Amino acid sequence: MGAFDLDRVLKDDPSFLTETEHQHDTTVTSVGIELDGEVDDARLNAWLGNLLRTKGADIFRSKGILAIAGSSRQYVFQGVHMLLMGEEGAQWRAGEPHRNRLVFIGRNLDRDELERGFADCLATAGAAA
Repeated sequence: MGAFDLDRVLKDDPSFLTETEHQHDTTVTSVGIELDGEVDDARLNAWLGNLLRTKGADIFRSKGILAIAGSSRQYVFQGVHMLLMGEEGAQWRAGEPHRNRLVFIGRNLDRDELERGFADCLATAGAAA
């Protein structure tokens, strides 16, 4: 979404890319999810709302490109903790698989729980129920 501009950062901090000694927090991990299909908008909003309300303090960053059922455009979102913003992106190209890609970065991330929760947002997830 254009929020990071390396040239601007280097102008403000010329040593930004200089390697320095630092210690990484090993409790911070990431979970990436890729899943084909289209997402039900209402299920997605409910899931993300609950996820960010209950685990938002531990979710430092989230971002993704999603295929919303009934939309011909990609949906692009990014979030910081409990704040989330999104907008329509590029058109899906003819024949392009509607593949959802999202990533969460934070602490205490449960990969299985995140994958199950997102899979339940697929438009086809409730078809058999």
